[in-house]
Amino acid sequence: MLQFLIAWSLNNARTVLVLGGVLLAIAGWQLTRLPVDVFPELNAPTAVVLTEAPGLGADAVETQVTVPLEGAIAGVPGLRRVRSSSALGLSIVWAEFDWGEDVHRARQQVGERVSAARELLPKNTHAELAPISSITGEIMLLSVSSPDGTADPLTLRGFAEYDLRNHLLAVQGVSQVVAIGGELPEYQVHARATKLAEYGLTVEDVARAAAGAHATAAAGYLPHLEGREVAIATRGQVRSAVDIADTLVVWQKGVPVTIGMVAEVRLGPAPMRGTASFNANRAVVLSVQKAPGVNTLDLTARIDTALDLLALPAGVHLDRHAFRQSDFIGRAVDNLITVLRDAAIIVAVILVLFLLNVRTTLITLIALPLSLAAAVAAFWWSGMTLNVMTMGGLAVAIGGLVDDAIIVVENVHRRLRERPGIDARITVLEASREIVPPMAMATWIIILVFLPLLALAGLEGRFFRPLGIAFIVATLASLAVALTVTPALCWLLLAPKKAKDGTTVATHGVSPLVRWIHRLYEPTLRWAVRRRGWVLSGSALLTVLSLWVASSFGTSFLPTFREGSFTVFLMAPPGTSLQESDRVAHAIERGLLQVKGVTAVTRRTGRAERDEHAEPVWNAELDITLADDADPVAVRAGLDAQVRGIPGMVTMVGQPIEHRLSHILSGTPAAIAINVFGQDLDALRATAKRIEAALKEVPGTRDIAANREILITSMPVEFRHADLARAGLTPAAAAEQVRIALSGEHVTTVNDGVRRYELAVRLHPDDRARASDVGDLLLRGQGGTVVRLREVARIGEELAPYLIAHEQGKRKAVISCNVDAGENLGHLVAKVQAVVNPIVTAAKQTVHYGGQFEAQQEASRTLFWAGLAVIAAVWLLLAGATGSAWSAGLVLVNLPLALIGGIVAVFIAESPNVFGNFAALLGFGGRYLAPVLSIASLVGFITLFGIAVRNGILLINQFQAHRDAGMPLTDAVFAGSRDRLIAILMTALTAALGLVPLALAAGKPGSEILAPLAIVVLGGLASSTALNLLVVPAGYVAMAGLLERRGTAPRPTGASS
Repeated sequence: MLQFLIAWSLNNARTVLVLGGVLLAIAGWQLTRLPVDVFPELNAPTAVVLTEAPGLGADAVETQVTVPLEGAIAGVPGLRRVRSSSALGLSIVWAEFDWGEDVHRARQQVGERVSAARELLPKNTHAELAPISSITGEIMLLSVSSPDGTADPLTLRGFAEYDLRNHLLAVQGVSQVVAIGGELPEYQVHARATKLAEYGLTVEDVARAAAGAHATAAAGYLPHLEGREVAIATRGQVRSAVDIADTLVVWQKGVPVTIGMVAEVRLGPAPMRGTASFNANRAVVLSVQKAPGVNTLDLTARIDTALDLLALPAGVHLDRHAFRQSDFIGRAVDNLITVLRDAAIIVAVILVLFLLNVRTTLITLIALPLSLAAAVAAFWWSGMTLNVMTMGGLAVAIGGLVDDAIIVVENVHRRLRERPGIDARITVLEASREIVPPMAMATWIIILVFLPLLALAGLEGRFFRPLGIAFIVATLASLAVALTVTPALCWLLLAPKKAKDGTTVATHGVSPLVRWIHRLYEPTLRWAVRRRGWVLSGSALLTVLSLWVASSFGTSFLPTFREGSFTVFLMAPPGTSLQESDRVAHAIERGLLQVKGVTAVTRRTGRAERDEHAEPVWNAELDITLADDADPVAVRAGLDAQVRGIPGMVTMVGQPIEHRLSHILSGTPAAIAINVFGQDLDALRATAKRIEAALKEVPGTRDIAANREILITSMPVEFRHADLARAGLTPAAAAEQVRIALSGEHVTTVNDGVRRYELAVRLHPDDRARASDVGDLLLRGQGGTVVRLREVARIGEELAPYLIAHEQGKRKAVISCNVDAGENLGHLVAKVQAVVNPIVTAAKQTVHYGGQFEAQQEASRTLFWAGLAVIAAVWLLLAGATGSAWSAGLVLVNLPLALIGGIVAVFIAESPNVFGNFAALLGFGGRYLAPVLSIASLVGFITLFGIAVRNGILLINQFQAHRDAGMPLTDAVFAGSRDRLIAILMTALTAALGLVPLALAAGKPGSEILAPLAIVVLGGLASSTALNLLVVPAGYVAMAGLLERRGTAPRPTGASS
């Protein structure tokens, strides 16, 4: 089939070139329409159920709300994990489905189960599904403020909530907009305790009256009024606070008692659970979240257009640059485009130096745009986005994309030089066909080696699968180009020209560089073959030494990103009020603004409405935006210096995307999540405290937090049933009246144009400011008896859990920590496990280590076992193709040879002082800083092995071709090595040096994951190429000679060793 394809391409050379031009045009058109994003879609299909349960404590929310919902959701097909948190007045259940499940179908099934479970929930609870959003979908933070102070917080929040938010939700692709800060307007009825007592009323009476203050209804119609049918509608809309105040509560002694006589009525701020600021100025902050699969750059542009059309009220300022994910995407894409450009230039220079021929260089380079064009077309067809990983796959492959073309061009170039009198078309055809078997075999093996990437599951699979697909598609495209376009161009451009006297003039010569390399290589090769025992033993020793060095390496999940922004988490002592935590966080915010390189600080304290994070009022999150020329390392050090050591505060410094990736893995923003399971909350809390204290003594840990496993002060009201009965009350009726008085009741909604205000009734703040005020609450019984709460209940103080977490229906405590500078994830987790496991075992509880460590372990196991399977499959494939098991094994010798350079490259790149670190490893003083192998590095070794095996195939295939032609063993090895030397060097150098720009881009946005991969490939190709050209010939002579002497290998006719 492949042989026919070459012949057809030569017979239809111009047609092939036209088709190539069409492909370039189509890919160019598609490239402008491909979605561009920072990463592939990383969102695990998740349905989030938010349930507001006003007045219920965490333990009541757990038993009455969360457990029924968990039970209802548990049987949904495809469900992977159910997590939940039960906090004061709020239940959040996360139903996480298997990767690949349809999120819309999953939400539909969860929604059906939640609807069926609503009848099991307490009265006045409201369960709803949160909108679909991507975990990395917070694409923008907007700040609404009034720098001159002319707009008050009520005006700011009203504009942000009703005008700006609705305007943004109308933009296609926006999933959710969450606002926090300012003062949310609502119509308020604040009942006064003294007036209620004077008229013998309760807050529930006022709430019932307020519910009837706003009404519009159809009253019927007159069927025939002067020949017309006339509809009648009653209208009792509230147009102002006065209308509410004038509404009747009760008629007493012939006098109407209105709401205004017993309560203050106003349009005022709703009770706050969160505050916000921007650059230390009070503000409303809006988090704009996109729907999964939406193009971030296009959506950001649409949002900017929509904001341009929005008129701002007087005195209101809108800042769009508090945080923009598109900034990071833009920098990352620009960096990768630069890498691709520089790599292409390096490849071109290498080709010119080796071929010294403009035409051969042009023919080879044409494989680059055509292969990339085919990959872009595949992206478009499969619905993939252009992101860091897909572009990274192309960047990693770019040097190898010309390898097949190099092999064809080099062989054609050499054959044309050796056979000047033969018809050029026949020479091109035979030269191309000659190298098809090893070239095709090498391509299939490279593709086979990349299959483990497609086997990765979870978050790591979502990251690296697109890279593997991009690499495989581009590699297949390069093979197709080498079998079609390259032979056609060779015939058209490299055929000898006719001189005036009728003789042919060759258009190709030998580069001086090539001649110099041959002069250097041939004596070296002869020495290696003569001293093959030393060469093979030395290679084995280097392999063992490199494996020993690698055994000291640490491990991590992903390298650190350079996002151009940071996130600072602040956790004040549990039970701190919103006002106090806001004051402290505001002071810290001012300090962070003084750090050099910081341009903006956006702060959110507490929890916003509609937010799926159950944050207490004593927690704050600050988003830090950096200047373009800021040094991230220096800025992070400055941020750490500002927040470390604040008495009573737990602090954590991270990055926005990094923080969200950790949330995908474990639900916490930290790298290591220690989940302790048990049923006794007090025992769990005690274990969490012991673990937290123990971890502080472990070197290398930072940001240790068990802040949710705490108790806060609560005031239980325990009813006395007999006293309630005498007052004509049941516990349920009394509890409902207490709830309405203290938490309030939203009794109706008041429309004002496009704005919808809640009408809330509660006791006046001054009448519920002290503990004694709770006992003074008035309750009404069935017979009209009015009693105070203290007369029918016992009221005290106790400590109650702030939050109760579940996973798979089991209670758990979560202790989280991060990895300090100079430490690595793998080594740290081993030390953490040594400390934590005895504590958990002694408490008779169970522990599970989650977060990045769990993902790294799972990915490493998958790559290891899949890698072994691939190596076995490659050996079988080679053995079948060569007819020799030992020849196949000799090809695989390239794997340890490549391993040597890859390990050395990682050691050099990760060591601040290479010689000092190596000395420390050998025990000669100093602290050894273990280099770190991330999943990206492991993927680099996979890439390296696939490319390295190609060179071995080319050599072994050529050795056997010469031996089959009757050439003696050593002569066949020398001739085969000479024949393939330049092709191997060119393919290795283009593949390796094409990665230099990517390796040098380490630390730049977009290159964080790919640079470690490139470093491994670069180092591995250096060692495997240098050693392959000596070790494989030496090994072939040694093995073939041994087998022939034993008579277990056929000796070709005329051969001698």
